[in-house]
Amino acid sequence: MPLKKFNANLVPGLKELSMQVKKDLLTTAKSGELASKLKGRGIEFEDYRDYNPADDAHRIDWRASQRSQRLLVREYKLDVNFNAFFLIDTSESMLFSSVKKLKCEYAAEVANSIFYGVLTSGNSSGFGLFNDGVVKLVKPMLGKKQYHLFAKEISDVKNYGGKKDFKKAVRHTLSILDRKTLIFIFSDFIGLEKDLFEYIKLISHVHEVIGVMINDPRDISLPSNVGQLVLQDPFSNETIYVDSNEYSRIYNEYNQKRINIIRAVFQRSRSKLLELNTSKGFYDPTLKFFTQIGARWR
Repeated sequence: MPLKKFNANLVPGLKELSMQVKKDLLTTAKSGELASKLKGRGIEFEDYRDYNPADDAHRIDWRASQRSQRLLVREYKLDVNFNAFFLIDTSESMLFSSVKKLKCEYAAEVANSIFYGVLTSGNSSGFGLFNDGVVKLVKPMLGKKQYHLFAKEISDVKNYGGKKDFKKAVRHTLSILDRKTLIFIFSDFIGLEKDLFEYIKLISHVHEVIGVMINDPRDISLPSNVGQLVLQDPFSNETIYVDSNEYSRIYNEYNQKRINIIRAVFQRSRSKLLELNTSKGFYDPTLKFFTQIGARWR
């Protein structure tokens, strides 16, 4: 079913989250540990200095301390400059909603806020939109024009619909990235369970990967005691009538297994996964997520 109208707030009205994302990315970058993974963040070792009680103990360089017989911490010269890339699923399964917003609209609002935060922190951002092909592919660049181009393309209804070819999206993405990049993948990941690990592993071998899984409540469970329901395959358009009392348990167990597979894929690939539900606001879980991964990287 073609998308006729796009209902998402892409004005950076969620500046609070954008600024928090900016802050957390900068804070994370200052740690130095993530810098070793993300070439191009412009973080270089500058010197040692004596440890003081206000410092995070994780910053102590124990080898240098042992040599000098006093506690030393590493100091880094920070010139934040890294690439981020937003790979966004625009396939048919993202056009579903049992609540106010379609999954693709919800994903666009989250991606827009993070994209804005990355750009305004002085870093390059690029993006790719994919379904059964690569709809748009824009290399990371700096500046307001890049943000306006992103907002324009992410809200264009002509970029939505079709099947899902993650393999093609990954290959095209890797072909345009010439340095290590922080890659955000926005998708419901429905239908990708079989080959997902292979391609997440492929990307994360070279780049830092954060998956953002967007679920509608009905992607997780069916309501019970509501009689018959019509379920439709988003890619083949085949429909089936099911009795909620008879099939809700089977359906719920299947989807829990699917979600667990996706979690395991990101964990095995040593990548991060942010899980969001379209029935809830994304500000608090996104903020909590960035705070947690920032703490781990520090």
